Amino acid sequence: CHKKPITSLEWHPSDESMIVVSDEDATYIYDLSIEEDEEEKRDEGEAAGDGSIPPQLLFVHCGSESTKEAHWHPQITSLVMTTALSGYSAFIPSNL
Repeated sequence: CHKKPITSLEWHPSDESMIVVSDEDATYIYDLSIEEDEEEKRDEGEAAGDGSIPPQLLFVHCGSESTKEAHWHPQITSLVMTTALSGYSAFIPSNL
């Protein structure tokens, strides 16, 4: 997923398997407890490292220019805040 250097990462304050990661292009939310289904992977004929979207990737927030920091809100645990050259964002992904 990441083509540019990672600028920020932070573990979720209450769910140890969730992490928010940002690079200059976007902010990504991963759930590392999700395991890839090997049978489904074989059925689809995917090869490892083919650039496909990992199953752990839950959400991508694009549109900010040069994102520098991403943080979970300490009390609203599904809220993520980012700072970037283009301004700041606060969002709650609909699938969390």
